[in-house]
Amino acid sequence: MGVRIVLADSQVLFRGAVRALIDRAGGYEIVAEASDGHEALDCVENHAPDLVILETLLPRIAGTEVVRSAKLKGSRALFLFLSDRAGRRDVEEAFKAGANGYVAKSDSTSDLLAAIEGVSSGQVYVSPSASGRLVEIALGRHLPESSQCDLSGREREVLQLIAEGLSSKEIAVTLHLSVRTVDSHRANLMEKLGIHKVSGLVRYAIREGILSP
Repeated sequence: MGVRIVLADSQVLFRGAVRALIDRAGGYEIVAEASDGHEALDCVENHAPDLVILETLLPRIAGTEVVRSAKLKGSRALFLFLSDRAGRRDVEEAFKAGANGYVAKSDSTSDLLAAIEGVSSGQVYVSPSASGRLVEIALGRHLPESSQCDLSGREREVLQLIAEGLSSKEIAVTLHLSVRTVDSHRANLMEKLGIHKVSGLVRYAIREGILSP
């Protein structure tokens, strides 16, 4: 029997492409798929996979919180992030949560296969586009003071969507929250970061790798 994998990503077409790639590689079996964080946790609990491949910004529960929750519940799965973001804090938070590997969606299919093989065999794998971020972390290279604020996973999700130009109502629908909760996160973000204009939040998100320029 091959390595048992749970694949969690909000995009159905993307999951299909990854599944096809893994099926062609051989030696692996995708036992379940999930489109949001709640489903991912259920899949981990019900299928006891060897490896979980998940994106950072899963709806409902962020990928990092999925990892933390699964580990608290006793899961022995390994976790590989396949993310469309490779900012310093994204990579740092993933490994703090307990990730075993990190690959950017902009990397090649060979990078993804190398990551799956490496993580499955007990190694830590970081793709070329994200490895520089770990060097910064290892060297203790600090960002400007405003970047030192610790944002929660949910606050980072809200920040990304604000920077993408979504209204509070649109963010609430996307993240399955109330508008009041979104507005509360918005206010907390501005207070923590000392930024009081959306344009400033956009610049911060780009600098931190939360939003591509």
